[in-house]
Amino acid sequence: MNDSETWLFNGSSLASQVHAAAVNGHKRALLKQISGNPDLKDKEDQFGRTPLMYCILADRLDCAEVLLKTGTDVDKADHSQRTALHLAAQKGNYRFMKLLLAHRANWMKKDLEEIIPLHLTTQHKSPKCLALLLKYMAPGEVDTQDKNKQTALHWSAYYNNPEHVKILIKHDSNIGIPDIEGRIPLHWAANHKDPSAVNTVKCILDAAPTESLLNWQDYEGRTPLHFAVADGNIAVVDLLTSYESCNVSSYDNLFRTPLHWAALLGHAQIVHVLLERNKVGTILSDSQGATPLHYAAQSNFSETVEEFFKHPSVRDDSDLEGRTSFMWAAGKGSDEVIQTMLKLKLVTDINVADKYGGTALHAAALSGHVSTVQLLLKHYAQVDSADVMKHTPLFRACEMGHKEVIQTLIKGGARVDLVDQDGHSPLHWAALGGNPDVCQILIENKINPNVQDYAGRTPLQCAAYGGYINCMVVLLENNADPNIQDKEGRTALHWLCNNGYLDAIKLLLGFGAFPNHMENNEERYTPLDFALLGGHHEVIQFMLEHGALSIAAIQDIAAVKIQAVYKGYKVRKAFQDRKNLLMKHDQLRKDAAAKKREEENRRKASEQQKEMHNCKTTRINIQQQNFSEMERNHLRLHTSQCSVPPVKRPPSGNMSQNQPGKGKRSTVLSSKVTNKNKNHSVELLGEDHKRKMGVCEANSNSKPAYILSYSCKNNDQRRHQTEKKHQTVSASLGRDGKPPTTTTAIS
Repeated sequence: MNDSETWLFNGSSLASQVHAAAVNGHKRALLKQISGNPDLKDKEDQFGRTPLMYCILADRLDCAEVLLKTGTDVDKADHSQRTALHLAAQKGNYRFMKLLLAHRANWMKKDLEEIIPLHLTTQHKSPKCLALLLKYMAPGEVDTQDKNKQTALHWSAYYNNPEHVKILIKHDSNIGIPDIEGRIPLHWAANHKDPSAVNTVKCILDAAPTESLLNWQDYEGRTPLHFAVADGNIAVVDLLTSYESCNVSSYDNLFRTPLHWAALLGHAQIVHVLLERNKVGTILSDSQGATPLHYAAQSNFSETVEEFFKHPSVRDDSDLEGRTSFMWAAGKGSDEVIQTMLKLKLVTDINVADKYGGTALHAAALSGHVSTVQLLLKHYAQVDSADVMKHTPLFRACEMGHKEVIQTLIKGGARVDLVDQDGHSPLHWAALGGNPDVCQILIENKINPNVQDYAGRTPLQCAAYGGYINCMVVLLENNADPNIQDKEGRTALHWLCNNGYLDAIKLLLGFGAFPNHMENNEERYTPLDFALLGGHHEVIQFMLEHGALSIAAIQDIAAVKIQAVYKGYKVRKAFQDRKNLLMKHDQLRKDAAAKKREEENRRKASEQQKEMHNCKTTRINIQQQNFSEMERNHLRLHTSQCSVPPVKRPPSGNMSQNQPGKGKRSTVLSSKVTNKNKNHSVELLGEDHKRKMGVCEANSNSKPAYILSYSCKNNDQRRHQTEKKHQTVSASLGRDGKPPTTTTAIS
C-alpha cells in the first residue's frame, strides 16, 4: 500500500470490511462480502463514501469493475454531494472516468459548491479528461457555472492551461461570461505571475481581440491590465498594451490607473512601458489627488521614482491636501527616495507646506522616523515650523510618543515652551498620549509641569482624563499640583472619578488632592458626584471613606450653617430694629419739644409785636385826642376873647362870654384835671402797674421793640376817665351857668 492508500485507510475510519477490501484491492474478499450481503456494495462510511469511491481514491480499477458488475450505484454521492465521477475528474484519472462514463455516470451532477466534473478536469495539465467529458456534453452544457458563477473556461484560465482554453473555446465556450466578482476569463488569465500566462491570455485574445474584452472592468473597476500590473507580469502587460484599443489609463473604483498600481508595487519596468504607451500625455491622479509618483515615493522605490522623473510629462504635483510626493516619502520614512530627490534637485523648497501648514518634517516626526528627521534637519529644515493649529514637529512627536524623534528635535533646537492655538504645550500632548518617558524628557528640558491651556487644564488633568497612571506618577513626582482647577472648576480628580480609574484616584489622593472641589457651573458637581453619575461603586466607596462629599451633602451642611447664621442675624436685626425704634422715638420726642419751643417762641414774638403795635396805636390816638382837646380849648379861648354883644348861647358859650378872662385858666384847669385823672388811675392800678407803666413810658420814649400790654390798657382807661371828666364839667356848667371853681374842678 502506498502513502496515499495509507492516508485513506487511516483517515477515513472505514465503516466495514468491505471498504477495507476495496482500498486494499482484495477482489475475492470484496465479492464474498457482497455476495453474502448485497447491500454492502453501497455501504457508506462516516463521510458518505461508498466502496466504489474508495476504489477510485486508492486507484483500484479491478475492484471498481467488480463493484460495477455487482450493480453498485455509479451516481451515489457522499456528504459533499460528490460522486465517483467527481473524484475521478479531480484525480485526473482518465481510465476511471472512461469506465464510469461507460456505465452512464451523470457528468452534470453538481456538488455542494455546484461544481461539475468538467470544472475539476481543468486543474490538470493534460486535457485528455476534459476532452473525454466534452464528448458526452451538449454544446450548452460547456458553460455550466459553479457557485461563484465561474465556467470551466474561468477555471482553465485560472490554472493557466492554454490547451484547455483552446479546447473549450473550440466547443463554443463563451469568453465574456462574468463571474460573481464581474471577472471574465481574461482577468483570471492576466492575474498570474508566471510569464507563461501570456500564452493563455493570447489564446483568449485571439478568439476575440475586441476593445470591450481588453478593457473589461470587474465590479471594482479593474481591467485585465490592472491584474497583470499587480502581479508584475511584464510579458502580459506588454502583450495587453500592444493592442491599440487597450486603455492604459483606465480608472478603477478608487480612481487608480494601472500606473498607480505599478508605482505602488515598485515595478519600474512596467512603469516605463506604461509611460511610453500612455496616449493621454498627462499623469492622472486618484480620488485623493495623488499621482503614481506619490505612491512610488511613499513605498521608497527610488528606481521607480527616477524612472518617473525621466519622463517629461511627470511633475511633483500636490494631492488634494497640498502634499507633494516628497512629503509622502518623509511621512513613510523613505530615505532613499528623499536622498534621490535631493540629489537630483527635484525639491525646490524643503520647507514647503501643505494646505494645513504641515511640512515634510511634520510628517516624519508624526510617523517617528528618526533617520528621516535627521536627514531633513541636515538639509536645513525648519525645526519650529508651525502648521495652522500652531503645531510644530515636536508637538506631533510628543502626541505619538516618539521619544527618539523628540530628543533629535530638541537637539536640533526645537523649543519646548511653545503652545498651540488651544494653549496646549508639548507636555499636554505627551500626557494625552500616555507617554511617561516623553513627559520626563520634556520636564528635564525645563517645561513647567503645571502649565495651563486656555481652558485652564494642566498636563496632569490630560493624563487623568485617559487614566494614564504612569504619566501621572511622573508629573506628580515633578511637583505637579493635583488641586488646580480649570475654568469650569474641574480638577484631575473629577476626570478620574468620571471614568472610574480607582488606582489613579488612590495615587492622586496620596499626593494631597482635595476631594471636594466643586464645579463653577450651576450643578456645582464634586468628584463624588461624577462617580455617582458614572455608577462606579468601588470609586464611590473609596471616596466616601476619604471624606468626599456630594454637592447635596455640601448643600445640607451649608444649609445648617446658613440657618445658624440666619438665626443670629435675625436676633441681631431684631435688637437693632428695637434700638433704632427707641432712638427714633427719642428723636421724635426731642423734635416735638424743639418744635413746641419754636412755636412758643414764635407765638410770644407775635404777641409782643402785636402789643407793640397796639401800644403805638394807642399812643398815637392819645396824642391825637390831646391835640384835639387842646385845639378845642384854644378855640374856646379865642372865641371868648373875640365875643360880640351877648346873645343867647349854650351854657358853655355863656360861660365863655361871661368869663372871658378865665379861658386860659379853664384850659389849665382841664389839663390839671386830666393829669389828676391820670394820676388817680395810676394810683388805682397799684405799685406794680406804676412800675409797668413807667417801663411802658420809657419804652415809648426810647421806641423799644416790645410794648407791655397793660400800658395800652392803662391808656385806654385814662382816655375813658378823661372823657367822663369832661362830661361832668360840661354838665356842671350847664346846670349852674357858672364855671366851676378850681376846687370843684379838681375834686
